[in-house]
Amino acid sequence: MARSAISNFLADTWWYGLTTRLSRDAFERLAALRADQGFSAVQLVVGIPPEVGPQNENARSEVGTAWAISGEFNSAYLSLARDRIRTLNNLGLTVAVYGAWGHQIAWLGEDRMAQWWLELITALDALDVIYVLCGESNLWVGRESMLLPDKSTDDLARRWVRSQLGPRLADFIRRFANRVDRQLGLRSRLRREKLERRRRAWGYVLERISTQTERPILVHPTSTETGYEAVPNPGRLSANTAQTGHDPRARNRIWRLPLELSREGRAVGGYVNLEPWYEGIGGRFWGEDQLFAYWASMLAGATAHCYGAHGVWNVGDGAFLSHWGDQTFEQAVALDTPRLLGLSHAQYLDWLTSEGESFYQEEDGDLISIGRRSPKGSVSFFPEVSRAPEVPQGQVWLPMAGNVVGTVPADGQVVVFSRFEG
Repeated sequence: MARSAISNFLADTWWYGLTTRLSRDAFERLAALRADQGFSAVQLVVGIPPEVGPQNENARSEVGTAWAISGEFNSAYLSLARDRIRTLNNLGLTVAVYGAWGHQIAWLGEDRMAQWWLELITALDALDVIYVLCGESNLWVGRESMLLPDKSTDDLARRWVRSQLGPRLADFIRRFANRVDRQLGLRSRLRREKLERRRRAWGYVLERISTQTERPILVHPTSTETGYEAVPNPGRLSANTAQTGHDPRARNRIWRLPLELSREGRAVGGYVNLEPWYEGIGGRFWGEDQLFAYWASMLAGATAHCYGAHGVWNVGDGAFLSHWGDQTFEQAVALDTPRLLGLSHAQYLDWLTSEGESFYQEEDGDLISIGRRSPKGSVSFFPEVSRAPEVPQGQVWLPMAGNVVGTVPADGQVVVFSRFEG
């Protein structure tokens, strides 16, 4: 089947959007807000969300969980998902449907996971959707049972804190095991074998479902690889993908990775960073970081952009999954960054398409500027304009203000649009 292309969407991230953590009323209000702010897509788990076991109360929707640990599917859940996704579509929001998280394939098994996906396609294929095979495809390889049957990563975090009673002993054991591993290579070989089994398992599911839909199919990888590396049959995917994660050290990877993939011919069909920094996670990555991630990624050749806010992705109350930070849903929804991202995205789409050639300048490992040329003109982004040796002529856009100004300011983030004549 011919597969649809990935468009220049701007997506928000709602991993727990179908659970009882987000009421129907709150779901509809958030959807209307994001549509009004200029978003065009939502990432949604239609299944068991990440970080909880299938019997955890936080995995439940108002009609129960997506499926039981015994492998029984919940048809009422599929009806609920179809209804909510239709609500999003009616507001102009495409839905990136995540059918599972990477380690969950060990809970259901390959065949049952493939059957779950076929059920999703039957229920949702007539809607405006993109399919994402799974989130974090290589997460917890060899440790898949950690959340069974009803644990959450909050429980694991508490257990880790208690385990610090003996940190010196744990450190000694770890160093000793690493020394043995270097000498024998046994543990590394076993891990590689487990990773390859996981990779083949998701490749099997991808093979089963890819002939049943014309909708785009992606996979959300861990931060150590790209989507094309996550499965043995990347030709079945619609675009390459990445997760740059929630670490300040990912700053340069946000823009270098799409440039590298494009240069090496590993972004056929496009490239999307499905999980850059979440705003507010761990009390970091606020508006300036979010606008940096948007402009640096898109001008490096990304086909679309995904935003996430801690407190929204987990529908936070300050306690649930608080080891990632205590920002609540209400606090996250009140952030002004999504509005600014929507304004920037509108400017980008008005001036440029994903077709074009990227160019950049860096100094001592820091990005000085990055831009992209297209038949319409060029767009240049300066993360800190005071460091730029030269700024081109053109329309000046301030991402953190969300407006056009007459002159280039002395400092701060700046985007310059230079339209070609004729």
